[in-house]
Amino acid sequence: MSKAHKDDLSFEDLLGQEAVQAVDNIDLVEKVGRIKKLEQDKVETHTPSMDKELSKIKKEAAVRDTKEESIDYFSSTFVPMVAPNEVLAYRSAGAQPFLLKKLKHGEYREADFIDLHGKTVEVAYEYVRRFILYSREQGYRCVLIIHGKGEREHLKRKATIKSYLAHWLKQMPEVIAYHSAPEWKGGTGALMVILKKGDKESFNNRERHSLRTR
Repeated sequence: MSKAHKDDLSFEDLLGQEAVQAVDNIDLVEKVGRIKKLEQDKVETHTPSMDKELSKIKKEAAVRDTKEESIDYFSSTFVPMVAPNEVLAYRSAGAQPFLLKKLKHGEYREADFIDLHGKTVEVAYEYVRRFILYSREQGYRCVLIIHGKGEREHLKRKATIKSYLAHWLKQMPEVIAYHSAPEWKGGTGALMVILKKGDKESFNNRERHSLRTR
C-alpha cells in the first residue's frame, strides 16, 4: 500500500486492515508444530512442548509496546462521575482560553472520529489510547470522540464511559483541550478534542517556514 493511500485511511479502516493482516500472518506450523498422525486411539491431552508454545503465544499477545504511564482506568475511586447531559470542558495549562469557545461553537472541523457505543471500560480505554496516538502521528489537530450519555445505565444518573473518557484525556500529554460537541455533532454525547502538533505537522511547518525564508 502506498504511503499516500495509507494517509487517507480512517482509524476504523486501519483497525480493519490490522485485524485481517493479523489473521493472514499466523503461521500455524511455526506456532503449533507439524501435525503428526496418531498411532493410537487415546489422544494425549497434556504435552510439555504444547504448553510451552501456548505460553509463549499468550505472553506475546499480552505485550503492549507502549511507553506511556499507566492509567488506573479500572478503579472508579479517582474518576469523578458525570451526569449524562453534563457539558464537559477542559484545557491544559498554557492552552489558549479561546480554544474552548471555538470547540463549543463547532469552529474546528474534526479530521477523524471514533464511536465508543457498546464498548466496555477496558476496551474503550485501549481504543481511545490508540486513536489519540494514531491521530497525532497523522498530524491531526482536532478529532471527535462519540461516547454516548449512558442514559440506559442503572438508575440513569451517571454516564460511565463519558466519565472515564473525560478522566483519561486529562492525563494524556497529547491532549491540549476538549469540550462537549455542538448539538449537530453529538452534543453532550460526544467530545471535540484538540491535540498537540505531531511530528508530521511540525516537520511540515518547518519546511514551509524554510521556503518562506529562502
